[in-house]
Amino acid sequence: MFIACLAPALTFGGIIADKTNNRLGVNEMLMASSVNGFLFGFVSGQPLMILGPTGPFLVFEEMVYDLCHSLQADFWTVRCCVSLWTTFFIIILVAFEGSFMIRHVTRFTEEIFALIIAVIYLYEPFKKLYKIFLSNPVRSNYYYDYPLSCSCNMSSLFNTTLSFESSYPSSDNYSFSSSLANYSCYQCIPPKRFTSPSSSLRTNYTSISSDEANLPNKALLSFIILLGTCFIAVALKRFRRSNFFGRTTRQTLSDFGMTIALICMVLFDMLITRNAGGHSLTQKITVPRSIRPSDRERGNLWFISPFRRSIPYWAYFASSFPAILISVVLFFEVELTSIMIQSKLKCVHSSKVIKGTGYHLDILIAGVLISISGLFGLPWICAAPVRSIAHVASLSRYSKTHAPGEKPRLIDIKDQRLTNIGVHILIGCTIFAGPIIRKIPVAALFGIFLYFGIVSIPGTQLFSRVKMIFIPAKYHPNVGYLRRVRQTKRFIYTIIQMIAAGLLISIKITSFAFLFPFILVLLVPFRKWCLPCVFTERELNELDGDEEEGSIFDDETDFYGQVHLPI
Repeated sequence: MFIACLAPALTFGGIIADKTNNRLGVNEMLMASSVNGFLFGFVSGQPLMILGPTGPFLVFEEMVYDLCHSLQADFWTVRCCVSLWTTFFIIILVAFEGSFMIRHVTRFTEEIFALIIAVIYLYEPFKKLYKIFLSNPVRSNYYYDYPLSCSCNMSSLFNTTLSFESSYPSSDNYSFSSSLANYSCYQCIPPKRFTSPSSSLRTNYTSISSDEANLPNKALLSFIILLGTCFIAVALKRFRRSNFFGRTTRQTLSDFGMTIALICMVLFDMLITRNAGGHSLTQKITVPRSIRPSDRERGNLWFISPFRRSIPYWAYFASSFPAILISVVLFFEVELTSIMIQSKLKCVHSSKVIKGTGYHLDILIAGVLISISGLFGLPWICAAPVRSIAHVASLSRYSKTHAPGEKPRLIDIKDQRLTNIGVHILIGCTIFAGPIIRKIPVAALFGIFLYFGIVSIPGTQLFSRVKMIFIPAKYHPNVGYLRRVRQTKRFIYTIIQMIAAGLLISIKITSFAFLFPFILVLLVPFRKWCLPCVFTERELNELDGDEEEGSIFDDETDFYGQVHLPI
């Protein structure tokens, strides 16, 4: 569980540093994951739930940063106000027992939101690659038209000996000129590659380094690392269904495929760097060399006052609008993850497991932790559904006396707090592993991002319905929404979801991105009052009800395929 929680923390930490121009970074993400996870595991009502960074909150962090940048407002002050407003709304929600409203949030809205996050996961890596290729364009040659070494030896003020050597043929005619006032080598290696001499004539150079003459292109190397990370992670994920090795080995390799892929690409990058003479060819994670904020403007101060810098008075109230959306999404993530865990626990007929749900307590604690993160400049953290399901599965105990060929029978689930607390203490200790973290290429993190996008889409019924459009009816699986809902109605329902997702994505990439939260919230009343005009109640129950398929105790299904929430 430590490795399964650490890899996303490092990934989202590196990505959020790139999105916020190092206002937030890996140090803050590790500290936020450790502190929030420890406190939640210690006092929560559902200790099996794991808190961690997720895609939706990464999107909101970027939206707040872009909004502050466009309005030229202080990012930390506005973000702190948004955090306090979020806690205020959560307290109001809990005071009026608002958890019952989760029943109005159906899979219709969840799958649209999950699709949007998956599209962002798929888009961001290629956007990053585009920027890298702009900075490091691929050309047919680089330094071959220049001599590999050049020297300007001054024998006297009036007699100049100029020499150069080249290991590559060149059609250029190198010309040299000397005068009483200035002695220079022209059309040699660019001046930045010369070593400054200890001479009174600063325009003359003694030697140059040819170490960088044959270095690989940085953009192509980043491209290989990004796709290599994603390919290894996806291949190991599919290894679960292969016939190699035993079941336990396949499950282990599949569950830790993301971490294995990250380690492999880090070693590959280190090997390339070593063969290149120690030159770092890829962008690495930026981590401060001490436990201090990533933003240098903050110095060594962690606490952030909401009155840190003067902002317009209307900004204090305007920050409540993004806080509304963050409150809604936090509510969705925490409550739906808690419901998911509780439904899995009901599979075990044991009085030790079936206990009070603690829905109100969990959302209250998560809301208070948002303010703590805002006041100390830490990233916002919420429930992580995939890691929570993995936590439940890791605490499951199976029978060992089943007949050959039969699946093991689930006996018990160890409901305790120690693993949650211990995992997040270990995550906090990794803050001291800065020298190792600084070796991780940013391209590898974006490869994990691409992996998230690829594996999160097939876990939704929306993807299955789109796939069924192109498959003959005789090959359809035996599930309720395919048996009891006509193909025309399924097609209309799918098109409505795709149009809603396309509308939200188009808003997200325009200057009206601040409207994204409110349009998303409007999907709930749209589902409740508009869809019944097109579909019957029975059809909606099949298309938008609880899933029949998938269980966390199914060996053939990984954790990403069991969760239809945004990762």
